[in-house]
Amino acid sequence: MRLQALMRKECRLLLRDYHALAVLFLMPALFLLLMAFAMSGLNQERLPPLRLVLHATQDSDSSRVFEAALQAQLADSQLLAESSEALPRVTLASDFASTLLDSPHHGPRLSFAAQTDSLTRQRLRGAVSIALAQTRLLAYLEDSGVVESSLPLEQRLALAQQRTESQLDEQQLLASGDLSGRANASQLSVPAWLIFGMFFVMLPMAGGFQREQQSGTLLRFRAMGLSLANLVLSKLLPYLAINLLQFALLLALGVFALPALGLPALSLPGSAAAYLFLAVSLSLATCSLGLLLAAVARSSEQALLLGGGVNIILAAIGGIMVPKSVMPEAMRQLAELSPMSWALDAFLTLLVGHGSLADIAPYCARLLLFAALMGAGGLLLFTRRVQQTQWTTHY
Repeated sequence: MRLQALMRKECRLLLRDYHALAVLFLMPALFLLLMAFAMSGLNQERLPPLRLVLHATQDSDSSRVFEAALQAQLADSQLLAESSEALPRVTLASDFASTLLDSPHHGPRLSFAAQTDSLTRQRLRGAVSIALAQTRLLAYLEDSGVVESSLPLEQRLALAQQRTESQLDEQQLLASGDLSGRANASQLSVPAWLIFGMFFVMLPMAGGFQREQQSGTLLRFRAMGLSLANLVLSKLLPYLAINLLQFALLLALGVFALPALGLPALSLPGSAAAYLFLAVSLSLATCSLGLLLAAVARSSEQALLLGGGVNIILAAIGGIMVPKSVMPEAMRQLAELSPMSWALDAFLTLLVGHGSLADIAPYCARLLLFAALMGAGGLLLFTRRVQQTQWTTHY
């Protein structure tokens, strides 16, 4: 009965705290939707169009072929003759046409403004390389008499493109070892922001504990003879339920809300038991870390700074903000220390790899071990804080 009363008290306090509710539900939901929408073009491989300058020092048939080939590689992009803006620039030398068949060959000169991002640079390098290869191949075919130079430019370029392009069959390797079609954008982006949002449960847990200690509520609980187990469970169980509710609601957003934004709906392959096991494991990990943070922090301000800082650091090294695939080797090894990385790998095994409960068991075991370690440390420190609580608000 006492435990139920304490849990009702915790739930009522939380329902009255609109800031905590916003942190737990509104902020993760908005963050998930906004980030999924902002990254939709990248995830769906519909990259934004570019604006660049293509300058041919001397106009020739070869330079026009190169321009057409480059435009085909950069669909919807603008190729300008000149511009006063700080745009990427491709410059063809005056002897471009006469040196196409030289070996070794010196291609166009690329120049970028300092603020040009690495993705744009990489895209332009790849597009220029392919366009140059097609232009050189066409020059060779014309020189060999295979292609008539009198044909329209579009036909000649199409003949060169046919000899340089291949249809690639891309499939997804599932956890079972079978192959399937490619994963959609939502399956790759939603899990990361869902995990990031669930870890924010640390903030209201720590803040509530600090308010109870500073107001003398904990001391009154001690005077009533409440056991430490009841106090700890009254903190963990409500937030564990909230985490599970977060898990379900954020998945529902991926399934039902993302299509309203024009994004592919989140598909949930696999058994419900696997998702429930992952949800419980992840919730225990976040709540145990929250208990430790509540016991370590000495004020609400410290709890806010520590909770926010820990959450961001775990996300930064765990592949949430930056995919692990683009990290250097040292960072990828460091990422394996983050519980967010384990949860994300388990999620992707289910959503993308169509895995089973057995496939995610190793990742969930890590989360449960993390929960046990953080919970044991938090319980020890929580016990000391409760026993040292006195009639004062100064510590």
